Amino acid sequence: MRLYCILISAAALMMWSCNQTKQDDTVPVLVDTVKASQQAVVDTGKLVGTWTRTDSPYEIRILEVKPDGNMLAGYFNPTSINVGRANWISQNGIVQVYIELRDENYPGSNYSLTYFPEQDMLAGKYFQAVEGVTYDVGFTRKK
Repeated sequence: MRLYCILISAAALMMWSCNQTKQDDTVPVLVDTVKASQQAVVDTGKLVGTWTRTDSPYEIRILEVKPDGNMLAGYFNPTSINVGRANWISQNGIVQVYIELRDENYPGSNYSLTYFPEQDMLAGKYFQAVEGVTYDVGFTRKK
């Protein structure tokens, strides 16, 4: 089962190459290519948990998903990094997560992620504000 999860994660990440691109100053778009028909209505409570980045030991811990679109979340690299804001939105059955970091060396760095329920995975973009570079990233649920 673990091998299956790893293969699914690898396949999902192949969809996003390791391209590094400059990001402009516009507000990040939370999702840009997922079709509504690919995902059913999702219970946002499934976002709660600890998520480990597939390429590093960095973790997002989602403790609470509130009905108003806010979340209680933490970020660890490996120590705690202050989360300035954490939000979620669901449109057409697609759940998107936005986490903005506000700490030393992370002034405005952020994650824009989409939840893929079939793989129980978060995947999307990480904008590293100090470098001004955007990375493709994925997170799997820590068991």
